[in-house]
Amino acid sequence: MNRAAAIALVWLCACSDAPAPLRLADGRVIDSATLERGRDAYRLYCQSCHGERGDGRGPAAPGQRPPPRDFTQAQFKFGGVAAGELPVDEALLRTVRRGLQGTAMQGWDLPEEDRAAVIQYLKTFSPRWRDEPPGTPIEPDGADPWQGREAEAVAKGRAVYHVMAKDHAGCSSCHPAYLTRAELADLTESVTGVRPTAFARDLHHGRLRDTEYGVKAIAPDFLLQPLKTIGPVTAEYSREAQRRDLYRVIAAGVGGTAMPQWKGALPEENLWALAYYVQSLIDLRGTPAALTWREKLDADDRLAVSAGTP
Repeated sequence: MNRAAAIALVWLCACSDAPAPLRLADGRVIDSATLERGRDAYRLYCQSCHGERGDGRGPAAPGQRPPPRDFTQAQFKFGGVAAGELPVDEALLRTVRRGLQGTAMQGWDLPEEDRAAVIQYLKTFSPRWRDEPPGTPIEPDGADPWQGREAEAVAKGRAVYHVMAKDHAGCSSCHPAYLTRAELADLTESVTGVRPTAFARDLHHGRLRDTEYGVKAIAPDFLLQPLKTIGPVTAEYSREAQRRDLYRVIAAGVGGTAMPQWKGALPEENLWALAYYVQSLIDLRGTPAALTWREKLDADDRLAVSAGTP
């Protein structure tokens, strides 16, 4: 075979290896050039963890907890849409851009065109993208109703977080409670008129819950652990932006886990109040005040055990 024929053969093989255009259920068609660019970026940055077939079984995957996402399932924790729906591109781009704190998924500082292309290439791994359109992003109904009243918002959010009642979430049934048993009894009585007398033994620690991903997960302790999608406040990432992201996660829930969608189940002002309260806990993470607070809660647990009460 002469040189010209060899070059032609290589060119032909390269062309035949280009992905076919992908027609999505929302009517868009992703062209071969975009998918090829996305495939190249995926192979370079993603394949070692997520696998050649996108099944989460790359050579670097064993031992990772949580395990890499299996894109063949097209299930995503932080899709910003109702549970079970496909996310919009911006939610996927946000994860690729920022990464997931506390996991092996780092934020990728890539050209925007590569990030956008790899997001489209991920859709080749599951037929769901050809059969189902993305869900509707869950966003606030309007402006933050607590603007300028942060202390009030935090106080309201504390009650919404800790008390299980109408228009309250009772987040401390999975996440740690950040009140002593006496404080929690007082707060519950002030909201419901009924004073509780029994509490979970692991009141001040996150509970282990089942997920749809083949592993169990513990609800994070906001005083101690970084949140996967919520970074620290910086010059580029304001407190308002962080609070809006907290709202989004609380409102939409975390797909495939015990964290439900609260949008529609709680009044809008209570969703925002929860975001303010969780942000107040995040503010303390890594400070001596957080350790002092944690020691106080641990002492309450020891007191309960020594007294033989739950």
